[in-house]
Amino acid sequence: MKKIFLLIFTFAFFYSFGQINPTTDPGKYSDPQNMDVIYSSKAKCKLGEAEMYNIIYKKMSYSDEAKAANIDDKVLLSFDVNFDEKLQNFNIIHGVGYGIDEALIKIISEIPFDAAVMNGIKVRQNIILSIPIRTYPEM
Repeated sequence: MKKIFLLIFTFAFFYSFGQINPTTDPGKYSDPQNMDVIYSSKAKCKLGEAEMYNIIYKKMSYSDEAKAANIDDKVLLSFDVNFDEKLQNFNIIHGVGYGIDEALIKIISEIPFDAAVMNGIKVRQNIILSIPIRTYPEM
């Protein structure tokens, strides 16, 4: 029992000193240009996340080879939402092939996104989407 109390006390002691309040730590930055970045809002789909995925799956068409391959995987897609709400710099982090990756880029590039807002100013932000893909011959 003493060991448990000692362990809990030790954990609580170190945990309490591990927290640093970024607004009251005067020595946090050595360069005065550095500051905390506060996103008022992150870049996101204007239609909502659920509707975005609905659009992706409605517009997605699979080749016969993709259907026969019985794919059960996720596509990781990275892109930037610019301050003018245009999408650019698409990058497939993990793809499934069969032309699916390129089709996803084409579909997502047509979906409207809101730009991120940081300190009251629209800025570019990178988004990484994970899109589950399942194919089977009876599709």
